[in-house]
Amino acid sequence: MSWHRTTTERWRWLVPVALVLAPVGVVSSNPAVVLGAVVCVGVAAFARASPETDPTIACERRFEERDDGTVAVSLQVTNDGDTALPDVRVLDGVPADCAVVDGTPELACSLAAGASRTLRYRVEAPESTRRFDDPFVVVADRTGRVERHSRVDAGAGRLGGSRPLPDAEPVALRPPRGGPPGPLTGTESGEGLAFHSVREYRRGDPLARVDWSRLARTGDLSTVTFRAERAPTVVLVVDARSAAYVARADDATPARDHAVDAARTLVTGLADAQVGLAVPGSGVSWTPPGTGRAHRAKLRRELDEDPALVAPPAGPDPDLESVASTLRARAPADAQVCLLTPLCDDAVATLARRLDAGGTPVSVVSPDPTTTDGPGNQLAHLERGARVRELRRAGIPVLDWVEGDAREAFARAGWSR
Repeated sequence: MSWHRTTTERWRWLVPVALVLAPVGVVSSNPAVVLGAVVCVGVAAFARASPETDPTIACERRFEERDDGTVAVSLQVTNDGDTALPDVRVLDGVPADCAVVDGTPELACSLAAGASRTLRYRVEAPESTRRFDDPFVVVADRTGRVERHSRVDAGAGRLGGSRPLPDAEPVALRPPRGGPPGPLTGTESGEGLAFHSVREYRRGDPLARVDWSRLARTGDLSTVTFRAERAPTVVLVVDARSAAYVARADDATPARDHAVDAARTLVTGLADAQVGLAVPGSGVSWTPPGTGRAHRAKLRRELDEDPALVAPPAGPDPDLESVASTLRARAPADAQVCLLTPLCDDAVATLARRLDAGGTPVSVVSPDPTTTDGPGNQLAHLERGARVRELRRAGIPVLDWVEGDAREAFARAGWSR
């Protein structure tokens, strides 16, 4: 780290002022004016005589992601030198597209030898990786005549290590009871476009809702109401059991990774829905349904960092009957489930049928990891095909996904809207 020296010329005017004051004071025999000239000369001399040494500054930055869609940033600034620093100013290197929502990335302070100060602020959690610049530090001497500035290494500089969510076309899963994904028509009256009923006019009703044609026909003043629109709720269930860690070959991408990519595509493709996430691994992790940029960032982190999605679970696979009970207890009553699984065992197919029979609409996105090389592989391929057919006969739509990325699979199957 090298410091760049800048002279501020803050006291440059003192010498010319002293040269003016001194003769004026002598000629006018005014001791106060002469004393002012002496003071100016003394201050200028002190400023020039102040020792100049490069400061020793250390910075350490830390990130803490929060559930509200923000990231708490702390930057600790330490004076590692043997002399006090009377004037230290710090500006953290926040990326231009990271909005600061609380606090400030600036700090101005003095630091004794060995002392530290910490600045804290919060930024919106980015949906993809952002890199922070090293903080810009300015240190001035006691008189402020000389400043030294430099970029100081702060360690952690990358925020949002998760992969960015893909751009995806809107996706239509199995239409839930009441309409397809998108604004859903409810049974109650409210804001919407679909006609609901006509009732007696009440004071305060908007004039635009008055049934003027009926008033002209019958003389009765009435108000038209419409069916309320509501966003659908979709719970993505990513199968992360040991049984889901299968691939077409030793060097091929596991079906679990394809399922995660499909879930990431659905997070953006279901922009009109409230999206939740459940990951059955050795247990069941749960993220409640929600909407908005902060919620999508949270889902992205869960899909990239959930232990069961990073490596095969160490413990035994959960009982899928308990998984079904967990989903029924935690998911809203009007939620539908999208099950992302390779369908390599009967238990997960049974889970889909039980949820659907219990009143929760289910759709299945299933990357196919089977091959027909050898008798054992052929048998696994045939068994999986039978599960797909059974689910379809039960009225459960299945996207049987063999190759290509998730967006291509949704488009080929006609699930993109």
